[in-house]
Parts: sequence; structure tokens; C-alpha cells
Amino acid sequence: MFKKNIDNLIIIINIIFFSYYAIQLLVFTDEFALNNLGFFNHAVAGLSEIIGIIFISFVIAYTIIIFRGAEKQLPFMFVIFLFQLLAALNFWRYVLTDSPGETSLKVITINAILFSILSILNFLFILRNLKKI
Repeated sequence: MFKKNIDNLIIIINIIFFSYYAIQLLVFTDEFALNNLGFFNHAVAGLSEIIGIIFISFVIAYTIIIFRGAEKQLPFMFVIFLFQLLAALNFWRYVLTDSPGETSLKVITINAILFSILSILNFLFILRNLKKI
């Protein structure tokens, strides 16, 4: 029971994380692009909206996992882990090279920390559930 509660907590944290970014990307596209990328144009807006739709898809999938259980969901969780890890590494690349481009280093650092924490949590989820395969 305790193990399932920890797994559900990790999933709920992911739902909150992806919901926040999805809302930012879909509802506040212009502001998100300006604050996080430093500029705005229609190509950036389109890409931001597509990423927001992908994040909403993750939220829906995680919600289904909460109700149906995490059994046999490891491939999905591994894909999410890889996405978060690669995004975190990309953000850390900007931080370490001190080249934030058009946005601030503070914003990139916050995003790097958030994606790092979530990728670690998902890695722990995967390790905890490897025995279920």
C-alpha cells in the first residue's frame, strides 16, 4: 500500500508539473514565449502550442494511470523520463555556458531545476516498478 501511495504521489507531481507548463504554453503563449525565450513570433507560438498539447496528453495519460494503475506503464514512464532528462540537460547547457540568449539565466535555471527534479522522480518510479515487468 505504501509503495502504491509513493507511485501515485510521483504521478500526481507529474500531473501538476505538466498541467502548469501546458497552461502556460496554451493560454499564455505570447507571454510565455516573451518571458522564457525572449521573443515572440508565429512560429514560436505554434511550437509552444504544440508542446502544450503534448503536455496535456501527458496529463491525460497520467490521470488514466492513477485510476487504472501503473502496471505495464513503464514504457510510457521511460519516454517521459527521457523527455524530462533531455530537457533538463538542455537547460543546464545554457546555464553552464552562461548563454541564456534572449531570456534571463534565472528563468532557465528554474526550468533546469524543475525538469531535473521531475526526471529524478520518474527515474525512481521506474526503478521501483522494474520488478513488475
